[in-house]
Amino acid sequence: MTGSTSAHTPDAPAGGAHSAGSGTGAVHETTVGSSGHDGASVPVPPSHHGHDLERWPLRNAITLGALEGAVPSARVHVRQLLWEWGHEELGQDAGVVVSELVTNAVMASAKLRPAVAPVWVWLGSDTRCMLVAVADASPRPPVRLSLGPDAERGRGLALVEAFSSRWGWQPTTVAGLVKVVWAEWRLPSRTSQRPATAQPGRCHAV
Repeated sequence: MTGSTSAHTPDAPAGGAHSAGSGTGAVHETTVGSSGHDGASVPVPPSHHGHDLERWPLRNAITLGALEGAVPSARVHVRQLLWEWGHEELGQDAGVVVSELVTNAVMASAKLRPAVAPVWVWLGSDTRCMLVAVADASPRPPVRLSLGPDAERGRGLALVEAFSSRWGWQPTTVAGLVKVVWAEWRLPSRTSQRPATAQPGRCHAV
């Protein structure tokens, strides 16, 4: 699995993007999302990340099936890309986030079977920000649970929030997919390496 810096790599996790890659996937553990866990369900309103991702010089996407293996496949792919792009320091945090987002996507897609639903994982950077996005075919939006201190399950979105600068979700018009859940990280300043396509001030604070 390799990253790409070409403008011909798949575009942003909003309408009109193209998928690339193939794989299979899922993990047999629950994280967050549905109201089947103990605790009150808190709807998460949709919100856009606010970036012009088509101008970002680093973009890569992979499409997985909502089957056993998607979570480790996505985690390894993202960590490999971060290493190739020179941001291996984000590997652990991004690995946690993508694991939770893909797990939730697989769980949300379970009701779509017997057809194997796609799960689309996108990673991009403009040298100021890093964004990971996971799209799936389920219309069920993310649901955050209000959990007690002793709860053992249902903390996936809390982990996403803890291990990223910010996160959110939005509807998408990518063929076969319905929604995108994304997470963002601010990157250390590298003024001397900043390309002309970088958009100053576009990466939001926590």
